[in-house]
Amino acid sequence: MKQELRLKTGVAFSVFIASIILPIAYTYFSSVNQDVSDIILSYRFYRSVYTVLAGIVLASSGCMLQSTFRNPLVDHHILGVGAGALFAVYLTILIHGYSSMFIIALAASAGGLLALSLSVGIAEVMSGSDAAYVLSGLGVTSMFSGLSILLLYYVAPRYGLASLMLTGSFVHSRKEMMPYVLTPAAVMIISYFALAKKMNTVVIGDDYALQLGVNPRRVRLTTALIVGVSSSLIVSIFGMIGFIGLVTPHMARLFLKTSDNRLITPLAMGLGSLLLYVTDLFSRTIAAGVVGEIPAGAVTSAVGAPFFLTLLIKRLRGV
Repeated sequence: MKQELRLKTGVAFSVFIASIILPIAYTYFSSVNQDVSDIILSYRFYRSVYTVLAGIVLASSGCMLQSTFRNPLVDHHILGVGAGALFAVYLTILIHGYSSMFIIALAASAGGLLALSLSVGIAEVMSGSDAAYVLSGLGVTSMFSGLSILLLYYVAPRYGLASLMLTGSFVHSRKEMMPYVLTPAAVMIISYFALAKKMNTVVIGDDYALQLGVNPRRVRLTTALIVGVSSSLIVSIFGMIGFIGLVTPHMARLFLKTSDNRLITPLAMGLGSLLLYVTDLFSRTIAAGVVGEIPAGAVTSAVGAPFFLTLLIKRLRGV
Protein backbone atom coordinates (compact mmCIF):
# COMPACT_ATOMS: atom_id res chain seq x y z
CA MET A 1 0.00 0.00 0.00
CA LYS A 2 2.79 2.40 0.94
CA GLN A 3 4.71 1.49 -2.21
CA GLU A 4 1.64 2.20 -4.35
CA LEU A 5 1.17 5.55 -2.58
CA ARG A 6 4.82 6.47 -3.22
CA LEU A 7 4.42 5.53 -6.89
CA LYS A 8 1.30 7.66 -7.31
CA THR A 9 2.97 10.55 -5.50
CA GLY A 10 6.00 10.26 -7.77
CA VAL A 11 3.83 10.21 -10.89
CA ALA A 12 1.81 13.23 -9.76
CA PHE A 13 4.82 15.38 -8.98
CA SER A 14 6.74 14.18 -12.06
CA VAL A 15 3.91 15.29 -14.33
CA PHE A 16 3.70 18.60 -12.47
CA ILE A 17 7.42 19.33 -12.83
CA ALA A 18 7.54 18.11 -16.45
CA SER A 19 4.58 20.32 -17.33
CA ILE A 20 6.61 23.35 -16.26
CA ILE A 21 9.94 22.41 -17.83
CA LEU A 22 8.95 20.80 -21.16
CA PRO A 23 6.79 23.59 -22.68
CA ILE A 24 9.36 26.26 -21.85
CA ALA A 25 12.27 24.14 -23.10
CA TYR A 26 10.42 23.26 -26.31
CA THR A 27 9.58 26.91 -26.95
CA TYR A 28 13.18 28.01 -26.42
CA PHE A 29 14.93 25.35 -28.50
CA SER A 30 12.40 25.40 -31.35
CA SER A 31 12.79 29.18 -31.58
CA VAL A 32 16.59 28.98 -31.50
CA ASN A 33 16.57 26.45 -34.33
CA GLN A 34 14.43 28.82 -36.38
CA ASP A 35 16.94 31.62 -35.78
CA VAL A 36 14.25 34.09 -34.76
CA SER A 37 14.91 37.54 -33.34
CA ASP A 38 15.31 38.19 -29.62
CA ILE A 39 11.98 40.04 -29.58
CA ILE A 40 10.07 37.05 -30.97
CA LEU A 41 11.98 34.65 -28.71
CA SER A 42 11.10 36.77 -25.66
CA TYR A 43 7.44 36.94 -26.70
CA ARG A 44 7.20 33.17 -27.22
CA PHE A 45 8.97 32.52 -23.93
CA TYR A 46 6.62 34.66 -21.85
CA ARG A 47 3.59 33.36 -23.69
CA SER A 48 4.60 29.76 -22.90
CA VAL A 49 5.33 30.60 -19.27
CA TYR A 50 1.95 32.28 -18.91
CA THR A 51 0.05 29.28 -20.30
CA VAL A 52 1.85 27.03 -17.81
CA LEU A 53 1.20 29.31 -14.84
CA ALA A 54 -2.42 29.94 -15.83
CA GLY A 55 -2.95 26.19 -16.13
CA ILE A 56 -1.65 25.73 -12.58
CA VAL A 57 -4.04 28.35 -11.21
CA LEU A 58 -7.15 27.16 -13.06
CA ALA A 59 -6.61 23.44 -12.41
CA SER A 60 -5.89 23.87 -8.70
CA SER A 61 -8.92 26.18 -8.44
CA GLY A 62 -11.10 23.36 -9.72
CA CYS A 63 -9.61 20.89 -7.23
CA MET A 64 -10.23 23.24 -4.31
CA LEU A 65 -13.82 24.11 -5.23
CA GLN A 66 -14.83 20.54 -6.03
CA SER A 67 -13.36 19.25 -2.77
CA THR A 68 -14.55 21.90 -0.33
CA PHE A 69 -18.06 22.13 -1.81
CA ARG A 70 -18.16 18.35 -2.35
CA ASN A 71 -19.45 18.96 -5.85
CA PRO A 72 -17.67 17.48 -8.91
CA LEU A 73 -19.58 19.77 -11.30
CA VAL A 74 -18.09 23.11 -10.28
CA ASP A 75 -15.06 25.18 -11.13
CA HIS A 76 -14.37 28.92 -11.23
CA HIS A 77 -15.96 29.18 -14.68
CA ILE A 78 -19.18 27.32 -13.82
CA LEU A 79 -19.67 29.41 -10.66
CA GLY A 80 -19.38 32.68 -12.57
CA VAL A 81 -16.03 33.89 -11.24
CA GLY A 82 -14.66 34.48 -14.74
CA ALA A 83 -17.75 36.35 -15.93
CA GLY A 84 -17.85 38.52 -12.81
CA ALA A 85 -14.15 39.34 -13.08
CA LEU A 86 -14.46 40.20 -16.77
CA PHE A 87 -17.41 42.51 -16.12
CA ALA A 88 -15.40 44.33 -13.46
CA VAL A 89 -12.45 44.64 -15.86
CA TYR A 90 -14.62 46.14 -18.60
CA LEU A 91 -16.29 48.52 -16.16
CA THR A 92 -12.91 49.69 -14.85
CA ILE A 93 -11.56 50.23 -18.37
CA LEU A 94 -14.69 52.20 -19.24
CA ILE A 95 -14.20 54.50 -16.23
CA HIS A 96 -10.41 54.76 -15.94
CA GLY A 97 -9.08 53.27 -19.17
CA TYR A 98 -6.37 50.58 -19.24
CA SER A 99 -3.86 52.76 -17.39
CA SER A 100 -2.96 50.59 -14.40
CA MET A 101 -2.72 46.79 -14.34
CA PHE A 102 -2.93 46.90 -10.54
CA ILE A 103 -6.31 48.66 -10.57
CA ILE A 104 -7.57 46.26 -13.24
CA ALA A 105 -6.43 43.26 -11.17
CA LEU A 106 -8.02 44.69 -8.02
CA ALA A 107 -11.34 45.28 -9.78
CA ALA A 108 -11.28 41.80 -11.31
CA SER A 109 -10.74 40.23 -7.88
CA ALA A 110 -13.71 42.13 -6.46
CA GLY A 111 -15.91 41.16 -9.41
CA GLY A 112 -14.90 37.51 -9.23
CA LEU A 113 -15.56 37.29 -5.48
CA LEU A 114 -18.94 39.00 -5.92
CA ALA A 115 -19.99 36.50 -8.59
CA LEU A 116 -18.77 33.55 -6.50
CA SER A 117 -20.66 34.82 -3.45
CA LEU A 118 -23.85 35.22 -5.49
CA SER A 119 -23.58 31.73 -7.01
CA VAL A 120 -22.92 29.99 -3.69
CA GLY A 121 -25.53 32.05 -1.83
CA ILE A 122 -28.28 31.40 -4.39
CA ALA A 123 -27.39 27.69 -4.56
CA GLU A 124 -27.63 27.30 -0.78
CA VAL A 125 -30.99 29.10 -0.72
CA MET A 126 -32.31 26.80 -3.47
CA SER A 127 -31.32 23.45 -1.95
CA GLY A 128 -27.54 23.20 -1.90
CA SER A 129 -27.63 20.27 -4.32
CA ASP A 130 -25.23 19.71 -7.21
CA ALA A 131 -27.85 20.87 -9.69
CA ALA A 132 -28.54 24.00 -7.61
CA TYR A 133 -24.89 25.03 -7.81
CA VAL A 134 -24.83 24.48 -11.56
CA LEU A 135 -28.08 26.38 -12.16
CA SER A 136 -27.15 29.31 -9.92
CA GLY A 137 -23.70 29.46 -11.49
CA LEU A 138 -25.14 29.47 -14.99
CA GLY A 139 -27.56 32.23 -14.02
CA VAL A 140 -24.84 34.43 -12.53
CA THR A 141 -22.54 33.71 -15.48
CA SER A 142 -25.27 34.64 -17.96
CA MET A 143 -26.02 37.88 -16.13
CA PHE A 144 -22.41 39.09 -15.96
CA SER A 145 -21.63 37.85 -19.48
CA GLY A 146 -24.57 39.80 -20.87
CA LEU A 147 -23.47 42.94 -19.04
CA SER A 148 -19.91 42.42 -20.30
CA ILE A 149 -21.08 42.19 -23.91
CA LEU A 150 -23.03 45.43 -23.50
CA LEU A 151 -19.98 47.17 -22.04
CA LEU A 152 -17.76 45.79 -24.79
CA TYR A 153 -19.31 48.15 -27.34
CA TYR A 154 -17.97 51.08 -25.32
CA VAL A 155 -14.75 49.46 -24.08
CA ALA A 156 -13.43 48.16 -27.42
CA PRO A 157 -12.46 51.63 -28.76
CA ARG A 158 -10.44 52.25 -25.58
CA TYR A 159 -8.73 48.85 -25.42
CA GLY A 160 -8.27 47.06 -28.71
CA LEU A 161 -7.80 43.59 -27.20
CA ALA A 162 -10.95 43.75 -25.06
CA SER A 163 -12.94 41.52 -27.42
CA LEU A 164 -10.36 38.73 -27.11
CA MET A 165 -10.94 38.60 -23.36
CA LEU A 166 -14.46 37.27 -23.90
CA THR A 167 -13.02 33.96 -25.07
CA GLY A 168 -9.56 34.04 -23.47
CA SER A 169 -6.32 34.52 -25.37
CA PHE A 170 -2.57 34.73 -24.70
CA VAL A 171 -1.89 36.79 -27.80
CA HIS A 172 -1.05 39.92 -25.80
CA SER A 173 1.52 38.31 -23.47
CA ARG A 174 4.03 40.87 -22.19
CA LYS A 175 6.88 40.88 -19.70
CA GLU A 176 5.10 43.39 -17.44
CA MET A 177 2.33 40.85 -16.74
CA MET A 178 4.63 38.41 -14.93
CA PRO A 179 3.91 39.56 -11.33
CA TYR A 180 0.15 39.27 -11.90
CA VAL A 181 0.47 35.72 -13.24
CA LEU A 182 3.30 34.39 -11.08
CA THR A 183 1.74 35.59 -7.81
CA PRO A 184 -1.55 33.64 -8.07
CA ALA A 185 0.33 30.55 -9.27
CA ALA A 186 2.65 30.76 -6.24
CA VAL A 187 -0.33 31.30 -3.94
CA MET A 188 -2.09 28.22 -5.32
CA ILE A 189 1.00 26.04 -4.88
CA ILE A 190 1.49 27.25 -1.29
CA SER A 191 -2.23 26.75 -0.60
CA TYR A 192 -1.95 23.17 -1.85
CA PHE A 193 0.66 22.34 0.78
CA ALA A 194 -1.30 24.17 3.48
CA LEU A 195 -4.83 22.95 2.71
CA ALA A 196 -4.67 19.59 0.90
CA LYS A 197 -4.96 17.53 4.08
CA LYS A 198 -7.79 19.69 5.45
CA MET A 199 -9.66 19.45 2.16
CA ASN A 200 -9.51 15.65 2.42
CA THR A 201 -11.38 15.79 5.73
CA VAL A 202 -13.99 18.22 4.39
CA VAL A 203 -14.65 15.94 1.40
CA ILE A 204 -15.73 13.15 3.75
CA GLY A 205 -18.12 15.38 5.69
CA ASP A 206 -18.38 18.36 8.02
CA ASP A 207 -18.95 16.20 11.12
CA TYR A 208 -15.86 14.12 10.37
CA ALA A 209 -13.80 17.28 9.79
CA LEU A 210 -14.95 18.76 13.12
CA GLN A 211 -13.99 15.56 14.93
CA LEU A 212 -10.46 15.98 13.59
CA GLY A 213 -10.31 19.62 14.68
CA VAL A 214 -10.83 21.09 11.19
CA ASN A 215 -13.36 23.90 10.81
CA PRO A 216 -15.10 23.13 7.47
CA ARG A 217 -16.66 26.60 7.18
CA ARG A 218 -13.27 28.22 7.59
CA VAL A 219 -11.72 25.89 5.02
CA ARG A 220 -14.50 26.66 2.53
CA LEU A 221 -14.20 30.40 3.10
CA THR A 222 -10.41 30.30 2.78
CA THR A 223 -10.45 28.28 -0.44
CA ALA A 224 -13.24 30.43 -1.90
CA LEU A 225 -11.22 33.61 -1.25
CA ILE A 226 -8.02 32.10 -2.66
CA VAL A 227 -9.73 30.69 -5.75
CA GLY A 228 -11.81 33.82 -6.32
CA VAL A 229 -8.85 36.19 -6.23
CA SER A 230 -6.32 33.95 -8.02
CA SER A 231 -8.55 32.94 -10.93
CA SER A 232 -9.81 36.52 -11.26
CA LEU A 233 -6.23 37.74 -11.70
CA ILE A 234 -5.82 35.33 -14.61
CA VAL A 235 -9.08 36.59 -16.12
CA SER A 236 -8.00 40.22 -15.71
CA ILE A 237 -5.07 39.60 -18.06
CA PHE A 238 -6.06 36.82 -20.45
CA GLY A 239 -9.85 36.78 -20.25
CA MET A 240 -12.21 33.88 -19.62
CA ILE A 241 -10.67 30.43 -20.04
CA GLY A 242 -13.20 27.81 -19.09
CA PHE A 243 -13.35 24.13 -18.18
CA ILE A 244 -9.64 23.59 -17.43
CA GLY A 245 -10.54 23.64 -13.73
CA LEU A 246 -13.45 21.26 -14.30
CA VAL A 247 -11.79 18.64 -16.48
CA THR A 248 -8.29 18.24 -15.00
CA PRO A 249 -9.32 17.16 -11.45
CA HIS A 250 -11.47 14.40 -12.96
CA MET A 251 -8.63 13.30 -15.22
CA ALA A 252 -6.31 13.16 -12.20
CA ARG A 253 -8.81 11.13 -10.13
CA LEU A 254 -9.41 8.74 -13.01
CA PHE A 255 -5.69 8.16 -13.56
CA LEU A 256 -4.68 7.83 -9.89
CA LYS A 257 -7.92 6.09 -8.80
CA THR A 258 -8.10 8.19 -5.64
CA SER A 259 -9.67 11.39 -4.34
CA ASP A 260 -6.72 12.26 -2.11
CA ASN A 261 -6.05 15.96 -2.75
CA ARG A 262 -2.41 15.50 -1.81
CA LEU A 263 -2.06 13.46 -5.01
CA ILE A 264 -4.67 14.71 -7.46
CA THR A 265 -3.92 18.43 -7.04
CA PRO A 266 -0.29 18.36 -8.29
CA LEU A 267 -1.27 16.01 -11.12
CA ALA A 268 -4.21 18.25 -12.05
CA MET A 269 -1.88 21.27 -12.02
CA GLY A 270 0.48 19.48 -14.39
CA LEU A 271 -2.34 18.37 -16.69
CA GLY A 272 -3.81 21.88 -16.66
CA SER A 273 -0.49 23.41 -17.67
CA LEU A 274 0.08 20.89 -20.46
CA LEU A 275 -3.49 21.16 -21.78
CA LEU A 276 -3.42 24.93 -21.85
CA TYR A 277 0.03 25.03 -23.45
CA VAL A 278 -0.96 22.50 -26.14
CA THR A 279 -4.21 24.38 -26.75
CA ASP A 280 -2.38 27.67 -27.19
CA LEU A 281 0.27 26.01 -29.37
CA PHE A 282 -2.46 24.56 -31.58
CA SER A 283 -4.28 27.89 -31.87
CA ARG A 284 -1.15 29.88 -32.87
CA THR A 285 0.43 27.31 -35.20
CA ILE A 286 -1.86 24.74 -36.84
CA ALA A 287 -5.11 26.72 -36.66
CA ALA A 288 -3.38 30.01 -37.47
CA GLY A 289 -2.21 28.60 -40.79
CA VAL A 290 -5.79 27.78 -41.81
CA VAL A 291 -8.23 30.30 -40.34
CA GLY A 292 -6.03 32.60 -38.25
CA GLU A 293 -5.28 32.36 -34.55
CA ILE A 294 -8.13 30.96 -32.47
CA PRO A 295 -8.47 32.14 -28.84
CA ALA A 296 -7.33 29.44 -26.43
CA GLY A 297 -10.48 29.84 -24.33
CA ALA A 298 -12.65 29.00 -27.32
CA VAL A 299 -10.81 25.70 -27.80
CA THR A 300 -11.00 24.72 -24.11
CA SER A 301 -14.73 25.52 -24.04
CA ALA A 302 -15.39 23.50 -27.19
CA VAL A 303 -13.63 20.48 -25.69
CA GLY A 304 -14.71 20.96 -22.07
CA ALA A 305 -18.43 21.64 -22.56
CA PRO A 306 -19.29 18.09 -23.80
CA PHE A 307 -17.28 16.68 -20.87
CA PHE A 308 -19.28 18.85 -18.46
CA LEU A 309 -22.61 17.76 -19.97
CA THR A 310 -21.59 14.11 -19.65
CA LEU A 311 -20.72 14.63 -15.98
CA LEU A 312 -23.98 16.47 -15.37
CA ILE A 313 -26.12 13.73 -16.93
CA LYS A 314 -24.32 11.00 -14.97
CA ARG A 315 -24.58 12.95 -11.73
CA LEU A 316 -28.31 13.64 -12.11
CA ARG A 317 -28.96 10.00 -12.99
CA GLY A 318 -26.92 8.89 -9.99
CA VAL A 319 -24.50 6.89 -12.12
